[in-house]
This record gives sequence, structure tokens and C-alpha cells, in this order.
Amino acid sequence: MPRLFVAFPEDQADAGIEWLVRGDDGEVAGYGYAGDGELLALIEGEAQWTPNAPDDVVVFVPASEAVALSCTVPGRNPNQIRRAAPYAIEEYLTGDIEEMHVACGPIARNAPVRCLVAPHARMADWLGRLEAVGIVPGILTADALALPSEPNLVCALFRDDGTALVRTTEQTASLDVPNLAAALAVLHEDADGEEPSAGEREGGIPHGKGEGASEARLRQINGALGDAELVLTGFAPARIETVEVGDTPLQALSATFDSANAIDLLQGDYAVKRRAGGHWAQWRSVAAGAGAWFALALVLFAAQGLWAARQADALRAEANGIYREVYDARRVPGNPATRMRLRLGQAPADAATFHRLAAIFAAALGQLGDAYQLLSLSYSERSGFGGEVVVADYDALEEMRQAFAGQGFDLVVVSAEQHDSRVRANLRITAGG
Repeated sequence: MPRLFVAFPEDQADAGIEWLVRGDDGEVAGYGYAGDGELLALIEGEAQWTPNAPDDVVVFVPASEAVALSCTVPGRNPNQIRRAAPYAIEEYLTGDIEEMHVACGPIARNAPVRCLVAPHARMADWLGRLEAVGIVPGILTADALALPSEPNLVCALFRDDGTALVRTTEQTASLDVPNLAAALAVLHEDADGEEPSAGEREGGIPHGKGEGASEARLRQINGALGDAELVLTGFAPARIETVEVGDTPLQALSATFDSANAIDLLQGDYAVKRRAGGHWAQWRSVAAGAGAWFALALVLFAAQGLWAARQADALRAEANGIYREVYDARRVPGNPATRMRLRLGQAPADAATFHRLAAIFAAALGQLGDAYQLLSLSYSERSGFGGEVVVADYDALEEMRQAFAGQGFDLVVVSAEQHDSRVRANLRITAGG
């Protein structure tokens, strides 16, 4: 998908807007400079920007009107930190914080928060001009934040109007080139204290003040200071590079822009209200049809479940009636079909019936001779067969367990306690595993 870049000028009296389109391959597919009324007409042939995802529209505003800074903000979670950020940065601003819009970068506890601050009045002006020509931005950020951001690196982009954009990991600025050397000297000291990047370590670039080497690096883009001015900046000659990126500042910014290194001003009251894009519109009818079929399927499954439940209730009522009629019983215990099979002698040979379990229990007690006392028996189809006995010792319980194991059942000792030199136990019989 092509990507549109729009840049507002620093001079508010200048009604022109610079724009650039990069194609899917990253190459410049269109470029121009036009007034508001002409902008959409010039770019609409490149792609359908209005209905499609606004993330493909990046707008740069002047760094001179959007201040980037970092500060420590108290808070226990990201929401608290985001709400407290305006009050934490108020002391760094000259204007009234109520007139400022504060956008935050990624938030982590116990780490400085990067913020981008712009006046509400300018936000309304920028967004109003875009809305007037039918452009919905996905990202709105300061132009200097499109420059590369790396530890120890200071970037300076030279522009044709005699100014330069400057960026470090913490600061951005737009200043006149004659003042650039002095500003770079200050930034050199700040960047010199940052941690070197992993690439520098792996590449073996010297870094260590004990060795007399400077950590800070300077990258000059589309221009360069003179040798005498570079000496004043304090950067070591070996750590100064000069590169050419595109033919214009916007081409350079669009080539180096990384949304992960920028701060989007479209937060809070200015957050983008996502609209159905062209791709979604194509599938919306299909999704609606699929949703209708899914709802119909749920209704059918529910109806089928209710019908099955009614059928099961009817069959059970019929079985209860047959059982009462045959055995002249007012109450049907448990499952009538199972009870009827037992009465007809059709239970499986190994079924855990009361009579069979009682016989095995009696045989197991018989192996103990007279050294036992049967206190109670219990049986239900749900909980099974159980009994409470008093035996001579725990070895007697083990003999009973072996007797049941030989018949394919497990004897479970629910509880056992010493009582007058004998053992009183509560037993339960279950099918063997």
C-alpha cells in the first residue's frame, strides 16, 4: 500500500503544503508542493487515501511548534502516568499547560517518559486544514522525530532555507545553521554519556573514556558544517559521517521515518476515529451474511437441544410408568431400566450389585474369624457399598483389601482410628481400576 507523507511549513503565513508518496517498493511515486485546495486533487491519483486505513497517511508538523522532552512521571500504571504527565512537564514549558496538548510515547514504570507537546490552537489548525481537503491522518508527529534515533547519535538534517533539524534520543530542535555548531557542542556532551549501541560493541568501535575515546557520533544529512565549525562541536573526526538522503528534506524524513521512534500527537481528544475502509467495505456484506447464518445455526442447535431434552423426559416417564405397573411400586429408585434388569436377572456377571458386594464383604469378614464386629452397612446406586467395622488391627484391614482385590474390587479405607486396642474403620468398596 502506498504511503502519503505531508509536511506543514514553519512559516504560518505560507499556505503551501509539501507532500510525497512512496510506493509499495519504498520508492518515491509522487512529490509536490501545493496549496490546501490543490492538495487532494494532486495526490488522489496515487491512491484512495480518504476511505482506506489512515495509518498510511503520515503528517509532519514543525519541530519549532511541537516540543519534545523527557521527564520522570510518578504513577503505578500507564494510565496514571499518562494522566500525570502534563503536570510533570509543566515546569519545563513557558505557556499555560491548559492550552497545551501532551502526547506520550511508550510508558514503562521507573523509566523517563518521552512527551511531545503542541498548542491546542495549532493542533486544531493542522487537523482543520487536513479535514478541509478530505485527508484523515494516521500519524501526526514533529518532523525532527522522523530522524534516526540511536544511543550516542546526534542527527542534523540541513534544509535549503538555512535551517537544520536536530535530534538526539531525548531532544529535538529546529535552528539556524549559524547556531548549529554551538548547539552540537552542548548535545555532544549529553550524547557522550549515553550507553553505546550493540552494533558499536560488536563492531569493535572504541568506546571508553579511559581510553580517551568519545562515545558521541554525529550524522550530517544533506549538508555539512565546515571543518573549523566541526572542531568546535567536539565530535571526533572518526565519528562524524555525512550522508545524502533524497533531494529534499521531506524525501529524507520519509526515508528515515520509523513510527516506533516517533511520538504520535493523535492521542486523547485527537485520537483517530477509525472508519470502515475500502477493504472492510468489500467484506462487510459477507461478514453480515456469515453472522446471520451463525445466529440461525445457534437457534437451530438450541431448538434441537430442547427437543432432545423433551424426548428424554418422555422416555423416562414412560419407563417409570412401566416399572410401577409391573412391580406395583409407587416409587422407582434410581434408573428404572437398570432396576428392571437387576430384577429380571439380566445384570452383567461382574456388576457391582448390592447382593454381590454384600457376599464379597461377608466372605472377607469370614476370613478374619471372630476377630471383627460389624457396626453398619450402607448402599446406594450413587455412593456405592460401604460398611463400618471393628477389627483386631490394621493387618486385618489389609487382609480384607486383598480379598476384595481378588474379586476385582478395591477396598477404600475412608477413615480408621484406634479404639480400645482395636481398630474402628469406615470402608467403601469401588470397582477395581
